[in-house]
Amino acid sequence: MDLSVPSATLAALLLASARATGFIVMAPPFNSGSIPKPAKAALALALSLVAFPHIVGTVPEVTAGFLVVTAITEAVIGAALGFIVQVFFTAVQLAGDLIDVTGGFSLQPAYDPLSLSSHGVIGRLHYLLAITLLFTSGAHLLLVRGFVTSYQGLPLGGSLPAEQLGPMMLTAFSMMFLAALQIAGPMVAVLMLADVALALLSKAAPALNIFSLGFPVKIMITLTMLGLTFPLLPPALDGLMDTALEAITSLRSG
Repeated sequence: MDLSVPSATLAALLLASARATGFIVMAPPFNSGSIPKPAKAALALALSLVAFPHIVGTVPEVTAGFLVVTAITEAVIGAALGFIVQVFFTAVQLAGDLIDVTGGFSLQPAYDPLSLSSHGVIGRLHYLLAITLLFTSGAHLLLVRGFVTSYQGLPLGGSLPAEQLGPMMLTAFSMMFLAALQIAGPMVAVLMLADVALALLSKAAPALNIFSLGFPVKIMITLTMLGLTFPLLPPALDGLMDTALEAITSLRSG
C-alpha cells in the first residue's frame, strides 16, 4: 500500500523544524553542551511536531525557492527568539560573576568544557542552579509554549521585525544588568564594606600583613553569606522567564 503525504504537510514540518532548531541551539536550557547533539536534534523534531498543527494550514504553494528562503528565515527567527531568552537567563550567571569579582574568586577562573569558556566558580554555580530551577519549576514547558505562541505574531513566511528587535534587545540587556544587581546587590555591598574595614585595619595596624589576611577573610565572608542570594533566585528567575516569554510573543512581523 502506497502512503501519500501532501507536499504542503511535509513543507510545514520542515519549516517548523527549521525554527525549532534555531530556538534549541540558542535558548537555555536546551543549548547546554551537556545535551548531546542527537538529543538536541530529537528535541527540535519534537518541538516542531508540537508547533506543526498551528501552521499546517498556513503554507502557501510550495516551490523550491520558497522552501529555501523560508527555511533560512525560520531558522533566523528561531535563533533570535532563543537569543532573547538567553539574554534574560544570563542575568543569574552575571549576578554570580559580580560576586566572583568582589569576593576575589575571579582571580582564578575555572574552564567550563560545556560552554567552552572560563567563568568564576560562583557564576557557574548560579548558572547550574538556574538550570535546575528551570526544570524543577516547569518553566521549560513555558518556553515551549512561548515558542509555539510566537507563530501568532510571526507566522510562517513572515519576516523578523528588525524595527522591533532593536528596542527589545536594549530593554533585555538593561533588565539583565538590573536583575543581576538586584540578586547580587546585598553580597556586593557587604564585600565592599569588608574592603573598607580591611583598609581601615591596615591604617590602624601598619605592621599587619593585610594581603595575607584580606583574601581569607573575604572568602570566608563570601561563602558564609552566599546562602543569602539563593532565596532570591527562584522569584528572580520566574520574573525573568515571564518577561522573556512576553518579549518573544510580542514580536509582530510587518
